[in-house]
Amino acid sequence: MDETASKLEQCFQIAFPNLDPAAISSASVDSVPQWDSVAQITLLNLIGEEFAIDIDFEEFEGANSFSEMLARLRERLSSSNSN
Repeated sequence: MDETASKLEQCFQIAFPNLDPAAISSASVDSVPQWDSVAQITLLNLIGEEFAIDIDFEEFEGANSFSEMLARLRERLSSSNSN
């Protein structure tokens, strides 16, 4: 697991403390009952803090799984590094 995925996993652990750590990489809105709109905002705020980036909530709209969050985060970090 790379550093980005590890940091994102830490954000998920904080946002969803009852989630089995082994289930984080496959977590989604469908598999995590606590993942509602408030949890989504909390998670995005945690990601912003952890990665020291300003989160554009629209950029992550529809990112309803760990893998989708990771993909969008990698895209965001990649574009930030090329600017």
